[in-house]
Amino acid sequence: MIGSPTRQPIQTNKTEFDYGLRSQFLGRLDEESKLRIFDLTTRASRELHRWAANYPLIRRVRVWPLSLSVTAAAPFASAAALVSMARVSLWVFTIDDLFDEETVPFVELRRRVERYKEIVNGDGGVARRERDTLVLALRDIREDLETYELFPALREEWARAVHGTLDGMMREHEWRTHYRADRGTDQLPDYDTYLENGLYTVGGPPHVWTALIAISDPTTLNHYSIIKELGLAASTCIRLANDLRSYDKEIIEFKINSVIILQRQAMARGHNEEEAMEWACDMVRQDIVRGLDVCTRLQNTARTQTGYPERAIADIARFVCDFYVNHDYHTFSTGTGRVQ
Repeated sequence: MIGSPTRQPIQTNKTEFDYGLRSQFLGRLDEESKLRIFDLTTRASRELHRWAANYPLIRRVRVWPLSLSVTAAAPFASAAALVSMARVSLWVFTIDDLFDEETVPFVELRRRVERYKEIVNGDGGVARRERDTLVLALRDIREDLETYELFPALREEWARAVHGTLDGMMREHEWRTHYRADRGTDQLPDYDTYLENGLYTVGGPPHVWTALIAISDPTTLNHYSIIKELGLAASTCIRLANDLRSYDKEIIEFKINSVIILQRQAMARGHNEEEAMEWACDMVRQDIVRGLDVCTRLQNTARTQTGYPERAIADIARFVCDFYVNHDYHTFSTGTGRVQ
């Protein structure tokens, strides 16, 4: 196994908080803003814990960092709106676990995906003894979002985002199957194709459209095309930051990752394995920086009535990319977040 290059995609200085949390994003805020974020995170996470307890497949270790992420990006939102946002990400993480850990046969996964799509579309009733509790969780999510004023206007985009995530996970499963069968020698999608799919499987678009629904700025639709572009740029940054964090684990598990794709490209040009990995990591870091710059430009272009929709989307990318430098959503856990 080659040595792992540094994962830092932006700057190298760190801000340290209690419980091992490191965040440049939070470190740049004043004390009042940080305290508000931690207070809202605690309130949202308590409600999210209670909700997740009804669904055994959902891993509650992710509740606090997900609550922190959505709150850091949207500290202007109510605790109830933050819970609405975090529920969707928690559900997507759980579906991703089912695909990644391969504990459910693929035929069954395919059946479940079609069932989830029915719920997302509002087409499928729920049986009294539904076997898959994630169907029930998704029904709760949709019924909650239906209470927001913007849901009728954004329902189709939200549904497309969730469909895209589910279809993307199916596609990644197929890519991984071919890649493993070939023992990693040739069967890889190209970088752009991978990112077009991967920005969905990381859960970016479902979060974006859920946030827009929960924030409910009435002028969101006036800036639809820019906000949609911003959401795709933010989701791509999050995908790349996730890959930069996880590539060494995914090499061992024969999983496909943007870093691995770029490494293979460099090796095909004659670089050795270690040189190719250094180059691949550097390219991903540069793409994250460029992507965050795009987010800033689009945020400044949108100008909704409150400024909240574009801020929430751009800041979820900024916070998560920073978070992934030092942490991940599988292992980081804490209860509150007092600033040192």
